[in-house]
Amino acid sequence: MDENVCRELLANLQIEQSRKTALTEIKNTLISSNDSSIASSFLKSPELLECMTDSNSEQTLLACDILSICMSNLSIDESTEVKNVIEKSLSHGNASVQAFGLRELRRVSSSEAFANETLILLVINCLASEETSVGTPSIDLLVALLPKFVHMRSVQDNLEKLLGANDIVRCRLYEVAVKVGRQSGELLDAMKKFLQKAIQELDEEDILLQLSVLQVLSDLPVNNHGMAYLENNGVFDKLMQKIERLEEDPLATILVPGFMRFYGSIATIHPARIYDGYPKIITLLFDCLLSEDLTILPTAYDTLGCIAYPSEGKRQLHYKHGAVLKKTLKHIHGVIRNLPNDIKLRLLGCLTNLFAVDGASADNQITSITQTWYGYLSEEENLNLVMDYIRNAFPDIKRAALALLRALVGHRWGQQYMLQTGGFVEYLLDRKQEADKDVILDKYEIIRLLATSSVFDPQTSAELKQYAAEGAFYVRGITEVAVEGAS
Repeated sequence: MDENVCRELLANLQIEQSRKTALTEIKNTLISSNDSSIASSFLKSPELLECMTDSNSEQTLLACDILSICMSNLSIDESTEVKNVIEKSLSHGNASVQAFGLRELRRVSSSEAFANETLILLVINCLASEETSVGTPSIDLLVALLPKFVHMRSVQDNLEKLLGANDIVRCRLYEVAVKVGRQSGELLDAMKKFLQKAIQELDEEDILLQLSVLQVLSDLPVNNHGMAYLENNGVFDKLMQKIERLEEDPLATILVPGFMRFYGSIATIHPARIYDGYPKIITLLFDCLLSEDLTILPTAYDTLGCIAYPSEGKRQLHYKHGAVLKKTLKHIHGVIRNLPNDIKLRLLGCLTNLFAVDGASADNQITSITQTWYGYLSEEENLNLVMDYIRNAFPDIKRAALALLRALVGHRWGQQYMLQTGGFVEYLLDRKQEADKDVILDKYEIIRLLATSSVFDPQTSAELKQYAAEGAFYVRGITEVAVEGAS
């Protein structure tokens, strides 16, 4: 772009009647040009920055688009204007402009030298925004940037001010505290005052707030120092007391899904701690699984799937809760056909985790446990139960059933049961059966696994290997079909 044209367009920005046209021309010109010198010129221009404060929201957004294009054409180290634009954006009164600033900060925040105290304080201020488009993105940005600045007095003071904000903002702060604190013991210490406040919220009467806080805190024990912190601060005991009082307070039953998600997510990482230390939550889970309450079943299925996925979780379930699990799987066999599709999907996902292996291959103990469980569920040594759902017309159900099949044939007994299921191998090898791309890919992954199996006869094994070698979307040519027909 000619320098004179640049000056003319910038001059037109000062004339209200021609401002929108000039902004549009600048944007179109920048899109067709990769000249970093032009981008830098526009970033430095006070006329363009002034448009960000325009009362006309359309013009403000156009100015943001232009600035975004300019900044994408510059390296972070090339222009101090990038930082200035982001600071102006984050402190802007328009939520759309703040959101723009957060997006640009995310793009450049990989540079360790870019972030500074001023930017951190501005993002903390954005965390308190009433607009979700500003408040929510601020969470991950702070998680990424805070660790180097968290010990600064100004940062701690500004975070502490948010403890007096509304429930939504406080929960955002708690999420930041959890995600930063779980990174190391030192960072957890820096977040203690915010985590303590989150734990205190569990004693409030606001049930929905308690649910939100439970969900946030469930991410803390991914490491041992987070688990120890919750245990030392009596969180598990506090929740168990609430569970024991459920019958006294019918309104508190709303918390049951939250309890299950909380303990379920922890049991995925620390199974023995939950099974041995808090068996009542496992009892509560099975009570929910055996109920007919459709509002709680999805969470119950998700939780069972979470705690049963790790091999250690499978062992704990089988040897400590085998009788009630047997009863539950038999119950599932009786109700699965009549469940609404959305809940059926959650159940199929649960069963997939139940039979899947969380490693390269199953040991003999896990293989034996899963075969026993399938016997409770199906009572037949075939995969007709799964085949019924693979034939389902709805792609989401079909894909969920194929995921379950993939988990089952990860075991040798599952492959043998497939052989005893009429038409199953033929279905997998028939390329004309399915048209949905994702379903075809799901089938192909199963065939790739089966192609390495030794349970099939030589002809079937050769066909599986040929299918795997040809790829998911192979189409047979007319000549091949004719030759096969002649033979």
